[in-house]
Amino acid sequence: MKKILNLALIGYCGLIGFGQTEKPWTVKTPPVLNHCKSNLSSAFAINKFVIQCKDAGFETETNQIHLIEPTREKPKKHFAQPAASDFKSEIYIPADKRHQGLSRFDLIPFTDRKKGDPDRYRAVNPKYVKRENGRYYFALQVRADTHYFDENLQDKGVLLETNVNVDLTQSKTAKAIDNKTLKYVFIKDKGYILSSALVQTSSEIKAGRWFYFPIKVSEHNVYDGTGIMRGRLAADSVRLNYGLQKKIKGEIYYYAFSTKLKINNETIGASGWIKASAIEAGNDPQFDTDFVKKMQMPTATNDTFTKYEITGGNPQEAAGKDANGAVKFKFGYADKNGNFIAYKVLPKIPLDGNQSIASTDYLKRSDAVINLGFNVAGVSNDTFRINGAKRPLIFHRSSERDATVVIDLFYPKDAAHDGEKVVAQMIFVYGYVAVGNDKRWGWIPLDALKLKSKKARLK
Repeated sequence: MKKILNLALIGYCGLIGFGQTEKPWTVKTPPVLNHCKSNLSSAFAINKFVIQCKDAGFETETNQIHLIEPTREKPKKHFAQPAASDFKSEIYIPADKRHQGLSRFDLIPFTDRKKGDPDRYRAVNPKYVKRENGRYYFALQVRADTHYFDENLQDKGVLLETNVNVDLTQSKTAKAIDNKTLKYVFIKDKGYILSSALVQTSSEIKAGRWFYFPIKVSEHNVYDGTGIMRGRLAADSVRLNYGLQKKIKGEIYYYAFSTKLKINNETIGASGWIKASAIEAGNDPQFDTDFVKKMQMPTATNDTFTKYEITGGNPQEAAGKDANGAVKFKFGYADKNGNFIAYKVLPKIPLDGNQSIASTDYLKRSDAVINLGFNVAGVSNDTFRINGAKRPLIFHRSSERDATVVIDLFYPKDAAHDGEKVVAQMIFVYGYVAVGNDKRWGWIPLDALKLKSKKARLK
């Protein structure tokens, strides 16, 4: 049986310059398509590219087929969408341009973090942080004999109290006599102090009690986004992802991140939903409700969607063999001992000491769940079990232009790699998962999905 895959290029030819390059275009396909016959003879005339595959048992999607022009240094767009779905061309995001508030690419600019407010939108514990008029005042301590300053950084004398309320987002800088830059942070009802006068360091604040919520003494469960239990919570306090909450079967749940989960006799790191009633009384989280609403961003009302089954993909998917016959992987590589090492989604990330932001973090996890991201290869806003009741779970992929993006993948930085070389790419798509009447919007890797149907409008 012959299967014919048509990758329609109508409307794209003028954009990519078919027939205008002296060097021929080449066809890049998955290794499993190497036995198929390709025909480009009529491509320029009728704007159509045809792959003929003789293997009757073979199934594929046209999003795995790419046209590559050798004269380009880096393709800024890929034309790799199922023709039936009419997706817009993908947007390429260089690593240095990601996480800077670009449309739906990221809602938390990392540039803000560099300005001294790394946790501006984090859910905070009201016992240690006061929220007034949209500002957060952290209960901190200063060293004895700390001076405070007015708006013009004029010295106003010594603080009488060492317990202060600090707004870390209000800061000033000034040059010292030795030309070093001094940073000042705002003290409620007083003015500014040198940030170096704080007893707590920025890393201690970020990891401290200000962001933790104690759990009632009892056994509590962690759930996926549809209410399926994943395991027992193995922590006496949790951090909550920006105050994200949802109702599951009429009860309020909060999204805990980077917590501990016990499955049978194994304890793993995980993110998931816990009941609001599990948090000790008096510790109800404070958060920016307007920001949390922005984390769920629907697309245009006239958008169309294509249904995909969420499979989670294969984190160790093979991509052929190298010249020595060793297996090559799509999302990582094998070290000298044969261990699988995942590529990173950002450059210059050390192999040791930083096991996050790996390409495989966004595919199926060890306990058969997958995270839905509210930014591309970034923070998650929901977690779903791939197997279970009412499965398969369906992802509704948007056809909007900024709903499909391509990012680079990098070797981790170690003795053999500088961490800067681009070794692969990964496609993320935007859409929603419907759970009852609730739509959870976010990003998911295209490799974690399996095409189910043609496009349909949002209901």
